[in-house]
Amino acid sequence: MQFGDLSLKRCRYGWMVYPGPLSPGPFIGKCLELYGQYSEGEVALMRAFLHEGDTVIDVGANIGAFTVPMAQMVGDKGSVYAVESDPQTFNVLCANLALNGIRNTKPLNGFVATGEGAVAEVTNTTSGPVGNPSASAFLTLDSLELNACHFIKVDVDGGELEVFRSGEMQIERFRPILYFENELRDKSVELLRFVIDTLGYHLYFHPTPLFEPSNFFGNTVNHWAPTEFVSMMVLGVPAERKLSIGLKRITDPNDWWDFSVPVSSYFNLSH
Repeated sequence: MQFGDLSLKRCRYGWMVYPGPLSPGPFIGKCLELYGQYSEGEVALMRAFLHEGDTVIDVGANIGAFTVPMAQMVGDKGSVYAVESDPQTFNVLCANLALNGIRNTKPLNGFVATGEGAVAEVTNTTSGPVGNPSASAFLTLDSLELNACHFIKVDVDGGELEVFRSGEMQIERFRPILYFENELRDKSVELLRFVIDTLGYHLYFHPTPLFEPSNFFGNTVNHWAPTEFVSMMVLGVPAERKLSIGLKRITDPNDWWDFSVPVSSYFNLSH
């Protein structure tokens, strides 16, 4: 179904409105259009750590492709804070929450950083679509009134460090699982060093292919072939938690993705 430049389809986790093929930001919309899901490997990781009643923060929620399944995972007793800085994208996020009867999620149209100067720095130096801070409220994660926090997901195209700096007190208080994008090498060392040394986390590479053969629509054609297009995500576990993580450990802030090896080489490792 088409509504102007937006499409509507029944996808894996419910009805989703998404930008059509001519709209910017093609990956989420294209995946929903072709496969009825987006980066299911990320959803699988979230499912491994989230439980009914948990509290989640989703920074860079976009149109809700992850917000909706996370809200379903934590259930009516849980809560999700979904933050999206771009006003138009935020409207689509709210539409998807309404379409799927999601009542445990608080959508926030805001730009997350430690201060207005930091907002300007992030928007001037990142290469990706970080949103429109001039039309959004400024907020910090530490300003959220939380009674608990179990999981924080961050995907803001290079502004991940600012998000974590803005929530340092919440992270120290609740010690949630962190899950964040790390695809800009010039920002990676400072980001990883902060999370490892300042926040006290163990980090693991988690590359997730966009194409999955067993997708919701049963579409066996890889739109990106022969490229193995992946989301470059990192899992953060508090150092004090003794968990067995079957992923390649990041032992040094200078560690970077090895594009010469298959994605499978990052998994099923013992640490």
